[in-house]
Amino acid sequence: DLTDSSSFQRAKFWVNELQNCEEGCRIYLCGTKSDLLEEDRRKRGVDFHDVQDYADEIKAELFETSSKTGQSVDELFQKVAEDYVQFTAFQVMTEEKGVDLGQRSGAYFYSCCHH
Repeated sequence: DLTDSSSFQRAKFWVNELQNCEEGCRIYLCGTKSDLLEEDRRKRGVDFHDVQDYADEIKAELFETSSKTGQSVDELFQKVAEDYVQFTAFQVMTEEKGVDLGQRSGAYFYSCCHH
Protein backbone atom coordinates (compact mmCIF):
# COMPACT_ATOMS: atom_id res chain seq x y z
CA ASP A 1 0.00 0.00 0.00
CA LEU A 2 1.78 3.11 -1.25
CA THR A 3 -0.15 5.22 1.26
CA ASP A 4 1.02 3.18 4.29
CA SER A 5 4.70 3.32 5.25
CA SER A 6 4.42 0.26 7.50
CA SER A 7 3.40 -1.88 4.50
CA PHE A 8 6.90 -1.46 3.05
CA GLN A 9 8.42 -2.83 6.26
CA ARG A 10 6.01 -5.78 6.15
CA ALA A 11 6.95 -6.41 2.52
CA LYS A 12 10.64 -6.50 3.51
CA PHE A 13 9.82 -9.07 6.18
CA TRP A 14 8.04 -11.32 3.65
CA VAL A 15 10.82 -10.93 1.10
CA ASN A 16 13.27 -12.10 3.76
CA GLU A 17 11.02 -15.07 4.56
CA LEU A 18 10.82 -16.01 0.87
CA GLN A 19 14.54 -15.74 0.36
CA ASN A 20 15.19 -17.92 3.42
CA CYS A 21 12.81 -20.61 2.16
CA GLU A 22 13.48 -20.48 -1.57
CA GLU A 23 16.90 -19.32 -2.67
CA GLY A 24 16.88 -17.56 -6.01
CA CYS A 25 13.12 -17.09 -6.26
CA ARG A 26 11.93 -14.20 -8.40
CA ILE A 27 10.50 -11.28 -6.42
CA TYR A 28 7.96 -8.81 -7.77
CA LEU A 29 7.24 -5.85 -5.50
CA CYS A 30 3.83 -4.31 -6.07
CA GLY A 31 2.98 -0.97 -4.58
CA THR A 32 -0.81 -0.84 -4.53
CA LYS A 33 -3.33 2.01 -4.47
CA SER A 34 -1.43 4.18 -6.94
CA ASP A 35 -4.78 5.71 -7.93
CA LEU A 36 -4.90 7.45 -4.54
CA LEU A 37 -1.58 9.13 -5.32
CA GLU A 38 -2.97 10.44 -8.60
CA GLU A 39 -5.63 12.24 -6.56
CA ASP A 40 -3.21 13.60 -3.94
CA ARG A 41 0.59 13.08 -3.98
CA ARG A 42 0.74 13.93 -0.27
CA LYS A 43 -0.90 10.57 0.47
CA ARG A 44 2.30 8.74 -0.53
CA GLY A 45 3.62 7.00 2.57
CA VAL A 46 6.35 5.02 0.83
CA ASP A 47 9.17 6.88 -0.90
CA PHE A 48 9.59 5.71 -4.50
CA HIS A 49 13.39 5.98 -4.41
CA ASP A 50 13.65 3.95 -1.19
CA VAL A 51 11.58 1.18 -2.74
CA GLN A 52 13.48 1.33 -6.04
CA ASP A 53 16.81 1.09 -4.18
CA TYR A 54 15.50 -1.90 -2.22
CA ALA A 55 14.18 -3.57 -5.40
CA ASP A 56 17.59 -3.10 -7.03
CA GLU A 57 19.31 -4.52 -3.94
CA ILE A 58 17.23 -7.71 -3.95
CA LYS A 59 17.03 -7.89 -7.77
CA ALA A 60 13.25 -7.54 -7.76
CA GLU A 61 10.88 -6.11 -10.33
CA LEU A 62 8.92 -3.10 -9.07
CA PHE A 63 5.41 -2.12 -10.08
CA GLU A 64 3.12 0.60 -8.78
CA THR A 65 -0.39 -0.70 -9.38
CA SER A 66 -4.03 0.15 -8.87
CA SER A 67 -6.74 -2.46 -8.73
CA LYS A 68 -9.28 0.36 -9.04
CA THR A 69 -7.97 1.73 -12.36
CA GLY A 70 -5.97 -1.30 -13.52
CA GLN A 71 -2.79 0.77 -13.77
CA SER A 72 0.24 -1.49 -14.37
CA VAL A 73 -1.68 -4.67 -13.51
CA ASP A 74 -1.41 -6.04 -17.06
CA GLU A 75 2.28 -5.15 -17.15
CA LEU A 76 2.87 -7.00 -13.89
CA PHE A 77 1.17 -10.19 -15.07
CA GLN A 78 2.88 -9.92 -18.47
CA LYS A 79 6.30 -9.69 -16.79
CA VAL A 80 5.58 -12.66 -14.50
CA ALA A 81 4.43 -14.74 -17.48
CA GLU A 82 7.44 -13.76 -19.61
CA ASP A 83 9.85 -14.57 -16.79
CA TYR A 84 8.15 -17.93 -16.22
CA VAL A 85 8.38 -18.87 -19.91
CA GLN A 86 11.99 -17.73 -20.10
CA PHE A 87 12.93 -19.63 -16.92
CA THR A 88 11.11 -22.78 -18.06
CA ALA A 89 12.80 -22.67 -21.48
CA PHE A 90 16.19 -22.23 -19.79
CA GLN A 91 15.48 -25.19 -17.49
CA VAL A 92 14.54 -27.42 -20.44
CA MET A 93 17.71 -26.45 -22.31
CA THR A 94 20.01 -27.07 -19.35
CA GLU A 95 18.61 -30.12 -17.58
CA GLU A 96 19.47 -33.67 -18.39
CA LYS A 97 16.81 -36.13 -19.48
CA GLY A 98 14.34 -36.50 -16.65
CA VAL A 99 11.54 -38.91 -15.89
CA ASP A 100 9.49 -40.09 -18.86
CA LEU A 101 5.91 -39.53 -17.73
CA GLY A 102 4.63 -41.46 -20.74
CA GLN A 103 6.42 -44.64 -19.69
CA ARG A 104 3.93 -47.44 -19.04
CA SER A 105 5.99 -50.03 -17.24
CA GLY A 106 6.90 -50.83 -13.68
CA ALA A 107 4.97 -50.97 -10.44
CA TYR A 108 3.50 -47.48 -10.82
CA PHE A 109 1.51 -48.45 -13.92
CA TYR A 110 -0.03 -51.38 -12.10
CA SER A 111 -0.70 -49.58 -8.80
CA CYS A 112 -4.16 -49.13 -7.34
CA CYS A 113 -4.42 -45.65 -8.84
CA HIS A 114 -4.26 -46.77 -12.51
CA HIS A 115 -6.94 -49.00 -14.03
